[in-house]
Amino acid sequence: MRMRRRWSVGLLSGSFALALLVGPTVSPSVAYVPADIVTVAEPTLLPDPAILAAKLKKVSTKGIGTVGLVVTTTDGQVLTERSSGAALTPASTMKVLTTMTALDILGADRTFATRVLDAGSGRIVLVGGGDPLLTDKTSTSSYKPASLQKLAKATVAALRAVGRTKVSLRYDASLFSGPTWSSHWKAKWKGWEAKVAALEINSGKVGGGRAASSPAKTAANAFAKRLKAAGIKVSSVASGRAGADAPELARVTSTTLDRIIHRTLQISDNVAAETLSRHAAIARGRAGSFTGAAANVQAWLTERGLWTSGLKILDGSGLAPASKLTPTVLAGAIRLALAETEFTPIVNGLPVAGESGTLKDRFDDKSEKAGRHVVHAKTGTLSGLAGLTGYLTTKDGATLVFAELANHATSYYRAYDWLDREAAVIAGCGCR
Repeated sequence: MRMRRRWSVGLLSGSFALALLVGPTVSPSVAYVPADIVTVAEPTLLPDPAILAAKLKKVSTKGIGTVGLVVTTTDGQVLTERSSGAALTPASTMKVLTTMTALDILGADRTFATRVLDAGSGRIVLVGGGDPLLTDKTSTSSYKPASLQKLAKATVAALRAVGRTKVSLRYDASLFSGPTWSSHWKAKWKGWEAKVAALEINSGKVGGGRAASSPAKTAANAFAKRLKAAGIKVSSVASGRAGADAPELARVTSTTLDRIIHRTLQISDNVAAETLSRHAAIARGRAGSFTGAAANVQAWLTERGLWTSGLKILDGSGLAPASKLTPTVLAGAIRLALAETEFTPIVNGLPVAGESGTLKDRFDDKSEKAGRHVVHAKTGTLSGLAGLTGYLTTKDGATLVFAELANHATSYYRAYDWLDREAAVIAGCGCR
């Protein structure tokens, strides 16, 4: 995604520049610079800010109460803005910050294990390790290598190896703390929006897309069912813990963090974002809770020079309507992701207009066509509001960063039209 660095003759310095004047002072093999990279850098064709701003103002905001917008170059030059410092509800554009924080703190190769421990006295303990993509039945998806089906098979083999055919099952979801449901989320969502737990399966959902009322207990009951089907008698299922030195009977391991992030950004997975945010908080010595995770993202933004007064982070998914971010902060995060290679999974995970993820079916009319295939952005949607933040390539080949938030709209479809048409104008604008 990042442009190859070009050497400009005008920028050569040091011993090599001196050698050009007075002859080489080192061997030719050391002083040699391949001819294909000794080039004069071509200037990037950027839109004229005044013309770009005028074109963007023509995009209707009818039915949208408040908008915020900023368009910058990758090095931070602001080309145009509109209330870019206004603190607005970001919805799922929040996930850009959540996943960047997790990636920076935990590393791209981090995995999460779900284990079964032998607690003695006939008890085994199913321990949740915060795998947000753990399934009950083994999945064919490369994102979901860990399942209770695989874990049960390995556990049964370990039990039979020592002649055990009866156990009592305990389950431990203590890695995360605090409530599993945010008080900042709307109560009417409880039937279908998943709770957040260190032990849960199928993204916290049960039949018909309904949310599990107790994710850890649901997972434990599913595990017990698989043990029973394999001939292991399970006398009871209850919450509990094993001792610190309890031997491990079996484990299954998640895919790597970079893969989890890719899926999280593509489909805007709320429970995965919340789970990753807790892991990052724990790694920094904070509580693995809504409060601890939110404070950790704020601290990370502060470290990176992105936090400003007036912002508010209440969760990791963006479901909290009272969370507040600015287009300036969101654009700053995207610039950081483009600038530092460690954030490549973020850049690669952004949906592409007309191609993938939550943008696959967007940019779907004539006035939005210029954005298809060149807009890479994270979406956000809540009732009456929406957001879009990412980067795009203009028709002249310039890479620009943008962030747009639309709040207090008559519908999120109205907000979508404004977001997509603005991005399409930027993408299709020579504007000189």
